[in-house]
Amino acid sequence: MALPLSVRLRVWARIALARLLTAVPMRVAVAVRDRNAASGHRFWKSLAGILRHRPLSPLTEFPLPDNREVRLAAARSRLVQLLFWYGEGGYEGAETHWWRVLCGRATRILEVGANIGYYTVQGARAAPGVPYTAVEANPESAEIVGRNVELNGLAGVTVVQAAVVGDGAPATMELALPDQERYAAPTGAYLATGTEGIAGRPASAAVTVPTVAMSALVEGVDLVKLDIEGYEANVLESVRPWLLEARPTIVVEVLKEAHRLRRILRELRDAGYTVHAIGERGLHPITDEELDADAPLPRYGSRDVILLPPGREPLG
Repeated sequence: MALPLSVRLRVWARIALARLLTAVPMRVAVAVRDRNAASGHRFWKSLAGILRHRPLSPLTEFPLPDNREVRLAAARSRLVQLLFWYGEGGYEGAETHWWRVLCGRATRILEVGANIGYYTVQGARAAPGVPYTAVEANPESAEIVGRNVELNGLAGVTVVQAAVVGDGAPATMELALPDQERYAAPTGAYLATGTEGIAGRPASAAVTVPTVAMSALVEGVDLVKLDIEGYEANVLESVRPWLLEARPTIVVEVLKEAHRLRRILRELRDAGYTVHAIGERGLHPITDEELDADAPLPRYGSRDVILLPPGREPLG
Protein backbone atom coordinates (compact mmCIF):
# COMPACT_ATOMS: atom_id res chain seq x y z
CA MET A 1 0.00 0.00 0.00
CA ALA A 2 1.43 3.36 -1.04
CA LEU A 3 1.47 6.40 1.19
CA PRO A 4 -1.57 8.68 0.80
CA LEU A 5 -0.87 11.72 -1.37
CA SER A 6 -1.20 14.06 1.62
CA VAL A 7 1.46 12.12 3.53
CA ARG A 8 3.78 12.00 0.52
CA LEU A 9 3.45 15.75 0.13
CA ARG A 10 4.38 16.25 3.78
CA VAL A 11 7.43 14.02 3.38
CA TRP A 12 8.58 15.85 0.26
CA ALA A 13 7.96 19.22 1.92
CA ARG A 14 10.03 18.15 4.94
CA ILE A 15 12.90 17.04 2.72
CA ALA A 16 12.78 20.28 0.73
CA LEU A 17 12.69 22.35 3.93
CA ALA A 18 15.68 20.45 5.34
CA ARG A 19 17.69 21.19 2.22
CA LEU A 20 16.71 24.85 2.31
CA LEU A 21 17.64 25.20 5.98
CA THR A 22 21.22 24.04 5.37
CA ALA A 23 21.82 27.67 4.36
CA VAL A 24 21.42 28.61 8.05
CA PRO A 25 24.84 28.36 9.77
CA MET A 26 24.94 25.70 12.48
CA ARG A 27 26.13 28.23 15.05
CA VAL A 28 22.92 30.21 14.44
CA ALA A 29 20.79 27.08 14.90
CA VAL A 30 22.57 26.30 18.18
CA ALA A 31 22.03 29.86 19.39
CA VAL A 32 18.30 29.63 18.62
CA ARG A 33 18.07 26.29 20.40
CA ASP A 34 19.77 27.64 23.51
CA ARG A 35 17.69 30.83 23.52
CA ASN A 36 14.50 28.80 23.21
CA ALA A 37 15.57 26.54 26.08
CA ALA A 38 16.41 29.53 28.27
CA SER A 39 13.41 31.75 27.57
CA GLY A 40 10.56 29.58 26.33
CA HIS A 41 9.23 32.65 24.50
CA ARG A 42 6.74 31.95 21.72
CA PHE A 43 8.99 33.59 19.11
CA TRP A 44 11.99 31.37 19.89
CA LYS A 45 9.75 28.33 20.20
CA SER A 46 8.31 28.96 16.73
CA LEU A 47 11.75 29.56 15.21
CA ALA A 48 13.09 26.40 16.82
CA GLY A 49 10.10 24.50 15.45
CA ILE A 50 11.22 25.43 11.94
CA LEU A 51 14.97 25.06 12.38
CA ARG A 52 14.64 21.62 13.99
CA HIS A 53 14.28 20.25 10.45
CA ARG A 54 17.80 21.45 9.60
CA PRO A 55 20.32 18.58 9.30
CA LEU A 56 22.85 18.64 12.13
CA SER A 57 25.90 18.61 9.86
CA PRO A 58 28.68 19.63 10.29
CA LEU A 59 28.19 18.50 13.91
CA THR A 60 29.40 14.96 14.62
CA GLU A 61 28.21 14.84 18.24
CA PHE A 62 26.48 17.03 20.81
CA PRO A 63 25.47 17.14 24.49
CA LEU A 64 21.81 17.21 25.41
CA PRO A 65 20.79 20.82 26.03
CA ASP A 66 19.30 19.97 29.46
CA ASN A 67 21.77 17.27 30.52
CA ARG A 68 25.21 18.05 29.16
CA GLU A 69 26.71 14.91 30.66
CA VAL A 70 24.89 12.87 28.00
CA ARG A 71 26.42 13.05 24.53
CA LEU A 72 24.92 11.69 21.33
CA ALA A 73 26.18 11.16 17.81
CA ALA A 74 24.69 13.68 15.38
CA ALA A 75 23.18 10.96 13.18
CA ARG A 76 20.53 11.51 10.51
CA SER A 77 17.54 10.57 12.63
CA ARG A 78 14.25 12.19 13.61
CA LEU A 79 14.86 11.11 17.20
CA VAL A 80 18.34 12.67 17.21
CA GLN A 81 16.93 15.92 15.82
CA LEU A 82 14.31 16.07 18.60
CA LEU A 83 16.88 15.33 21.30
CA PHE A 84 19.26 17.97 19.94
CA TRP A 85 16.55 20.65 20.01
CA TYR A 86 14.49 19.71 23.06
CA GLY A 87 16.67 17.44 25.22
CA GLU A 88 15.53 14.67 27.51
CA GLY A 89 12.83 16.86 29.07
CA GLY A 90 11.24 17.54 25.69
CA TYR A 91 11.32 13.97 24.40
CA GLU A 92 9.60 11.23 26.44
CA GLY A 93 10.75 12.79 29.68
CA ALA A 94 8.54 10.59 31.88
CA GLU A 95 9.65 7.41 30.10
CA THR A 96 13.29 8.43 30.48
CA HIS A 97 12.82 9.09 34.20
CA TRP A 98 11.20 5.72 34.94
CA TRP A 99 13.70 3.83 32.81
CA ARG A 100 16.54 5.31 34.84
CA VAL A 101 14.74 4.39 38.07
CA LEU A 102 14.22 0.80 36.92
CA CYS A 103 17.80 0.41 35.68
CA GLY A 104 19.08 1.70 39.01
CA ARG A 105 17.33 -1.26 40.70
CA ALA A 106 18.37 -3.94 38.18
CA THR A 107 21.21 -6.47 38.22
CA ARG A 108 21.19 -7.38 34.49
CA ILE A 109 19.39 -5.42 31.76
CA LEU A 110 18.18 -6.40 28.28
CA GLU A 111 16.91 -3.75 25.85
CA VAL A 112 15.32 -5.11 22.69
CA GLY A 113 14.90 -2.49 19.97
CA ALA A 114 17.48 0.13 20.96
CA ASN A 115 17.20 2.31 17.81
CA ILE A 116 19.96 4.93 18.26
CA GLY A 117 20.71 3.92 21.87
CA TYR A 118 19.18 6.90 23.68
CA TYR A 119 17.58 4.71 26.35
CA THR A 120 20.71 2.57 26.35
CA VAL A 121 22.81 5.56 27.36
CA GLN A 122 20.30 6.78 29.94
CA GLY A 123 19.81 3.35 31.46
CA ALA A 124 23.46 2.32 31.55
CA ARG A 125 24.44 5.64 33.11
CA ALA A 126 21.88 5.01 35.86
CA ALA A 127 23.28 1.51 36.48
CA PRO A 128 27.09 1.71 36.41
CA GLY A 129 28.70 -1.69 36.49
CA VAL A 130 25.46 -3.53 35.67
CA PRO A 131 25.66 -5.76 32.56
CA TYR A 132 23.50 -4.21 29.85
CA THR A 133 22.70 -5.78 26.47
CA ALA A 134 21.23 -3.54 23.76
CA VAL A 135 19.85 -5.27 20.67
CA GLU A 136 18.97 -3.42 17.45
CA ALA A 137 17.99 -5.00 14.14
CA ASN A 138 18.76 -2.15 11.73
CA PRO A 139 22.51 -2.24 10.99
CA GLU A 140 22.76 1.55 10.58
CA SER A 141 20.95 2.12 13.87
CA ALA A 142 23.07 -0.49 15.67
CA GLU A 143 26.21 1.32 14.52
CA ILE A 144 24.86 4.54 16.04
CA VAL A 145 24.12 2.70 19.31
CA GLY A 146 27.77 1.65 19.42
CA ARG A 147 28.94 5.21 18.79
CA ASN A 148 26.72 6.56 21.58
CA VAL A 149 27.91 3.89 24.00
CA GLU A 150 31.51 4.84 23.22
CA LEU A 151 30.83 8.58 23.47
CA ASN A 152 29.51 8.10 26.99
CA GLY A 153 32.21 5.68 28.14
CA LEU A 154 29.76 2.87 28.97
CA ALA A 155 32.05 -0.11 29.34
CA GLY A 156 29.35 -2.46 30.63
CA VAL A 157 27.16 -2.32 27.49
CA THR A 158 27.12 -5.03 24.82
CA VAL A 159 25.55 -4.06 21.47
CA VAL A 160 24.02 -6.85 19.35
CA GLN A 161 22.95 -6.18 15.75
CA ALA A 162 20.08 -8.59 15.15
CA ALA A 163 16.32 -8.96 15.21
CA VAL A 164 15.13 -10.72 18.36
CA VAL A 165 12.81 -13.64 17.56
CA GLY A 166 11.45 -16.85 19.02
CA ASP A 167 13.08 -20.27 18.85
CA GLY A 168 12.95 -21.87 15.43
CA ALA A 169 12.72 -18.60 13.48
CA PRO A 170 14.76 -18.18 10.27
CA ALA A 171 18.41 -17.16 10.58
CA THR A 172 17.60 -13.94 8.71
CA MET A 173 14.46 -11.85 8.27
CA GLU A 174 13.40 -8.77 6.33
CA LEU A 175 13.26 -5.49 8.24
CA ALA A 176 10.84 -3.07 6.54
CA LEU A 177 11.87 0.60 6.42
CA PRO A 178 8.76 2.83 6.38
CA ASP A 179 8.38 5.19 3.43
CA GLN A 180 7.30 7.98 5.78
CA GLU A 181 10.70 8.00 7.54
CA ARG A 182 13.55 8.98 5.24
CA TYR A 183 16.27 8.67 7.87
CA ALA A 184 19.32 6.48 8.49
CA ALA A 185 17.75 5.23 11.75
CA PRO A 186 13.95 5.18 11.34
CA THR A 187 12.12 4.69 14.62
CA GLY A 188 9.26 2.79 12.95
CA ALA A 189 11.18 -0.01 11.18
CA TYR A 190 9.44 -3.37 11.63
CA LEU A 191 9.88 -7.03 10.75
CA ALA A 192 7.99 -7.72 7.54
CA THR A 193 6.28 -10.86 8.88
CA GLY A 194 4.68 -11.67 12.22
CA THR A 195 3.98 -8.13 13.42
CA GLU A 196 0.73 -6.63 14.68
CA GLY A 197 -0.53 -3.09 15.07
CA ILE A 198 1.52 -1.61 12.21
CA ALA A 199 -1.27 -1.05 9.68
CA GLY A 200 -0.79 2.11 7.67
CA ARG A 201 3.02 1.94 7.50
CA PRO A 202 3.83 1.14 3.87
CA ALA A 203 7.47 0.29 3.23
CA SER A 204 8.92 -0.03 -0.24
CA ALA A 205 12.44 -0.68 1.09
CA ALA A 206 13.73 -3.42 3.37
CA VAL A 207 17.02 -4.78 4.64
CA THR A 208 17.89 -8.38 5.47
CA VAL A 209 19.01 -8.72 9.09
CA PRO A 210 20.31 -11.61 11.21
CA THR A 211 18.13 -12.96 14.00
CA VAL A 212 18.83 -14.04 17.57
CA ALA A 213 16.49 -16.05 19.78
CA MET A 214 15.17 -14.26 22.84
CA SER A 215 15.88 -17.40 24.86
CA ALA A 216 19.61 -16.93 24.16
CA LEU A 217 19.60 -13.47 25.73
CA VAL A 218 17.62 -13.73 28.96
CA GLU A 219 19.83 -15.67 31.37
CA GLY A 220 20.18 -13.70 34.60
CA VAL A 221 18.15 -10.74 33.25
CA ASP A 222 15.80 -9.05 35.72
CA LEU A 223 14.82 -6.01 33.60
CA VAL A 224 13.62 -6.17 29.99
CA LYS A 225 12.62 -3.34 27.66
CA LEU A 226 10.91 -4.15 24.35
CA ASP A 227 10.18 -1.64 21.59
CA ILE A 228 10.14 -3.68 18.38
CA GLU A 229 7.17 -2.26 16.49
CA GLY A 230 4.52 -4.95 16.82
CA TYR A 231 6.75 -8.01 17.26
CA GLU A 232 6.63 -7.94 21.08
CA ALA A 233 4.01 -10.68 21.39
CA ASN A 234 6.12 -13.17 19.42
CA VAL A 235 9.14 -12.53 21.60
CA LEU A 236 7.31 -12.69 24.94
CA GLU A 237 5.41 -15.84 23.94
CA SER A 238 8.70 -17.54 23.08
CA VAL A 239 9.99 -17.15 26.65
CA ARG A 240 6.74 -17.57 28.58
CA PRO A 241 8.13 -20.23 30.98
CA TRP A 242 11.12 -18.00 31.76
CA LEU A 243 8.85 -15.02 32.43
CA LEU A 244 6.78 -16.98 34.92
CA GLU A 245 9.84 -18.46 36.65
CA ALA A 246 12.34 -15.56 36.64
CA ARG A 247 9.68 -12.81 36.90
CA PRO A 248 11.66 -9.93 35.45
CA THR A 249 10.38 -6.36 35.40
CA ILE A 250 9.15 -5.59 31.87
CA VAL A 251 8.79 -2.32 29.98
CA VAL A 252 6.96 -2.77 26.68
CA GLU A 253 5.42 -0.57 24.01
CA VAL A 254 1.77 -1.39 23.27
CA LEU A 255 0.59 -0.33 19.83
CA LYS A 256 -2.98 0.16 18.82
CA GLU A 257 -4.62 -3.13 17.77
CA ALA A 258 -1.82 -5.20 19.33
CA HIS A 259 -4.36 -7.79 20.52
CA ARG A 260 -1.95 -10.68 21.07
CA LEU A 261 0.30 -8.53 23.21
CA ARG A 262 -2.61 -7.31 25.32
CA ARG A 263 -3.65 -10.93 25.89
CA ILE A 264 -0.15 -11.71 27.16
CA LEU A 265 -0.27 -8.71 29.49
CA ARG A 266 -3.55 -9.98 30.94
CA GLU A 267 -2.00 -13.44 31.45
CA LEU A 268 0.98 -11.92 33.24
CA ARG A 269 -1.41 -9.96 35.44
CA ASP A 270 -3.19 -13.21 36.30
CA ALA A 271 0.23 -14.56 37.31
CA GLY A 272 0.68 -11.74 39.80
CA TYR A 273 2.19 -8.90 37.77
CA THR A 274 0.84 -5.37 38.12
CA VAL A 275 0.52 -3.31 34.94
CA HIS A 276 1.12 0.44 34.89
CA ALA A 277 0.90 3.04 32.12
CA ILE A 278 3.43 5.87 32.11
CA GLY A 279 1.96 9.35 32.37
CA GLU A 280 3.39 12.81 32.62
CA ARG A 281 2.61 12.96 36.33
CA GLY A 282 3.31 9.41 37.40
CA LEU A 283 2.26 5.81 36.84
CA HIS A 284 -1.33 4.74 36.28
CA PRO A 285 -2.63 1.22 37.11
CA ILE A 286 -4.18 -0.34 34.02
CA THR A 287 -7.45 -2.22 34.38
CA ASP A 288 -8.56 -5.28 32.43
CA GLU A 289 -11.13 -3.11 30.64
CA GLU A 290 -8.38 -0.78 29.45
CA LEU A 291 -6.27 -3.70 28.28
CA ASP A 292 -9.26 -5.02 26.34
CA ALA A 293 -9.89 -1.64 24.71
CA ASP A 294 -8.59 -0.95 21.23
CA ALA A 295 -6.24 1.86 22.26
CA PRO A 296 -6.11 2.16 26.07
CA LEU A 297 -2.88 4.06 26.57
CA PRO A 298 -2.67 7.38 24.66
CA ARG A 299 -4.80 9.11 27.30
CA TYR A 300 -1.76 8.93 29.58
CA GLY A 301 0.69 10.34 27.05
CA SER A 302 2.74 7.18 26.43
CA ARG A 303 2.37 3.85 24.66
CA ASP A 304 4.74 2.16 27.12
CA VAL A 305 3.63 0.10 30.11
CA ILE A 306 5.64 -1.17 33.07
CA LEU A 307 4.92 -4.65 34.43
CA LEU A 308 6.12 -5.20 37.98
CA PRO A 309 6.36 -8.81 39.20
CA PRO A 310 4.76 -9.91 42.46
CA GLY A 311 6.79 -9.02 45.51
CA ARG A 312 8.77 -6.31 43.77
CA GLU A 313 9.06 -3.03 45.66
CA PRO A 314 6.58 -0.47 44.30
CA LEU A 315 8.01 2.40 42.31
CA GLY A 316 8.07 5.67 44.22
